[in-house]
Formats: sequence, structure tokens, C-alpha cells
Amino acid sequence: MSSDPSPRFSAEESRILFGSDSADSGSPRSGRSANPPVAHLNTTVDRPHLLSRVAPVLILLAVMWVVEIVDAILPLDLDMFSLQSWNPLSLYGLVTSPLLHSGFGHLLANTFPFLVLGLVIAFEGRRRFWTVTAITALSSGLGAWLATLPGQHIVGASGIVFGFFGYLAVRTWFTDDLLRKIVYFAIGLFIFVTYGASMIFGMLPQTNDISWQGHLFGFAGGIFAAWWLHRRAEKRKAA
Repeated sequence: MSSDPSPRFSAEESRILFGSDSADSGSPRSGRSANPPVAHLNTTVDRPHLLSRVAPVLILLAVMWVVEIVDAILPLDLDMFSLQSWNPLSLYGLVTSPLLHSGFGHLLANTFPFLVLGLVIAFEGRRRFWTVTAITALSSGLGAWLATLPGQHIVGASGIVFGFFGYLAVRTWFTDDLLRKIVYFAIGLFIFVTYGASMIFGMLPQTNDISWQGHLFGFAGGIFAAWWLHRRAEKRKAA
């Protein structure tokens, strides 16, 4: 009596591992030539999944443009729905103000960095993107609301843009994976070289109507978001 020590797979296991036609390939009873099974790796990109990740960035940007177009066409100043410093009745502007801009020039200045930085974050996941966006919008809005002279209207997505910059600038230090550290550092370095000078200047006190307070607190919110998300991940691992 002879023994065969080779491992046996069920038909379902063979189908999953080696393809649908491999359950009987290589078997002497099948009458086919005993060709070794070959596993086929799926190297295609899941486009629907990728689109679902970047969709929030594109949707938010589209809403900003639609709002500005409507504001330009209709005889109605939508900036009346913005955040007004030291006015507690305008705190709904924490949500609406990032969608409002003081003209197409202001919107164009925010569009490209919002798109680029937002997409980099969105590739990590929709939930992470929404979390970073919410934290930076809240910190930027509240910071500008408290630190700006009373009665000033605060509009624009630049506070969130500075928050994205802050998040991407420091997230390298909040990951334990070496490969992620290298990738995050490379991305952070590119972003700093590309936007660093204008970002740093935008957080300094200025005499014009630019809300440097919103920029500064948005940047701080991005740093906090990176730390908080890392802490949550560590707690989940420890649980």
C-alpha cells in the first residue's frame, strides 16, 4: 500500500486558490494532463472604491463653486450666512462659512490646494477625510470667531486648507509603520516645498482682510487631528 503525503484541497478551496478550472486539473482521474495549477493575482484597481474615496473632495469643491455662482447670479448676498466674529447667533457659520467666498478670485485661490491636499487625505479613507475636515473647520472657525475683532465676517475654505497642510505635515510622526513613514515623509516634504512659504506667511498677522487667525487655528486643528486619529488607532489595537 502506497501513501501520498501531498496536501489535498477541496473543490471550493481549489477554485478560490487556483481558479475555477483547477478543481480537477492535475488529477489523474480527470483524464487531463497533470499541469501544475497557476494562481492568478488580481492587479486591477477597484475603480468604484477609488472613486468613492475621492468623491467627498470633489463634491465639497463642486458645492463651493455652485454657491459662488448662485451668489453672483442672484440679487442676494449669501455672505450674510457666514460666521461673524463674537456674534453667537452666527455660529451656524462654522458649517456654512467654508462654502462661501468673497469672489471667484478668492475661490480660485483655495480650489487647487483644497483639491490636491484633500485628495491626498481622501486616499486614506472617506472617514478620515471627513474627520480631518470637520476638526479643521471647527478649530479654524472657532479660533477666528474668538481672535478676530467683533463684527467681522469670516468666509472661505482656506482655514480647512491650512488644516489639511498641518495634518499632512505632521502625520509622519504618528505612524509606526516604516513604509508609511517614508511615504508620508515624501508627501509631506513635497507639500512643504510646494506650499510651505505661502502657508507660513498666511499664518502671520497681516494688515489686510485675510483671516490669518483662521489659518493659524486651522493649522493647529490639522495637527490635533493627526494626533487624535493616531491615538484612536492605538486604542483599537490595544483593545
